Order: sequence, then C-alpha cells, then structure tokens
Amino acid sequence: MWKKNDGPVQNPAAPPAPAAQPHPAPVAAVTPSVAAAERPRSAAASAAVTIGASVVIKGEVSAREDLTIGGRIEGKVEVLDHVVRVGREAQVHAAISARAVLVEGTVKGNITATERIELLEHGNVEGDIAAPKVAMAEGAQFRGKIDMAKRADGIRKSA
Repeated sequence: MWKKNDGPVQNPAAPPAPAAQPHPAPVAAVTPSVAAAERPRSAAASAAVTIGASVVIKGEVSAREDLTIGGRIEGKVEVLDHVVRVGREAQVHAAISARAVLVEGTVKGNITATERIELLEHGNVEGDIAAPKVAMAEGAQFRGKIDMAKRADGIRKSA
C-alpha cells in the first residue's frame, strides 16, 4: 500500500524536484457529425443518452437530458425539458412527454410536447399527439387525434 511518506527522501532545505512531464497522447482529428451540428448549443444540450437497439425497458424512463431511443420501451417516457428522438428501428409502446419529440420509428401511445412534435419520413404513430407545433414528413404514418392548443404553462390535461 502506498503512503505519502513512502516517496524518495529529500533534503528539506533543497527545492522540490520538478514533476515528471508525461508525454501527451496523440489526438485524432474529430469531425463533428451532421446531427451534432443540428442540435441547439447550450450547456444543457451537451448531454445526451442513447438507449441502444438491443435494449428493452419495461417501466418508467425519465431523464434530465436529451434521449435517443433505438431499442424497445414499454411504459412511460418523461423527459420534460429536453428532446426525445425515436430512432428508425425503435419500438415504443409508451406515453411520451418532452419539450420536443422527433419520431422516425414506431410509437404506440400518446405523445405530449411543450414545443413541437415531428413525424419524420419513416415515423409511425398510433395515438394522440398534443403540441403547439406539429410537422409530418411525406411517408410518415399517423393514426389518432392532434391537439395544437397552446397553454402558457406548457401542461396539458387529458380528458
């Protein structure tokens, strides 16, 4: 076990020995992805979580950062002040609540967003959606009701 006093003995009157400088590791050039360039830049936007394609979650998922879903979720997803992205191969059987929701995969459940909901080209939603802004790309599939009524507090009450 190492102790602070186990180091080399120095003369107390002598100046301390200079610390060894480690050689810096080579740094590979990093090219930012297009998706990273499209995300808004803020302190909160720097963190993101990805649920991989082989992951299955049954229950409640909540986060305080952006969330990308690539696997399967059954239950509830709550990411109130951030973005939820449902990837192309994702299967979500859950209610989703977020600031913004982007759907490229399949969602069976209601989606509520305080800012916007986007159904991308391969997106498939079966359930009601509620947001001040809703966009659907050509090729997206949707079955349900749309509520675009704005509320100042961003909270929606279901009937």
